[in-house]
Amino acid sequence: MNLKKLEQLLEKERQELNQMANQHGLRDERVLDKSLKVDRILDIYNRAKLAAFRPPLN
Repeated sequence: MNLKKLEQLLEKERQELNQMANQHGLRDERVLDKSLKVDRILDIYNRAKLAAFRPPLN
């Protein structure tokens, strides 16, 4: 997945997380699960971004 698609997915999931938190509260298990999902996507995004800008090793 390219960086732009990851950014779009991350924004969509963040918006859903915020809506869920407003509806159910921060301690609701569904909100915590969504937060973990956002964290995993953010990790993937950060690794992809780092790889895109890292010079090749020779």
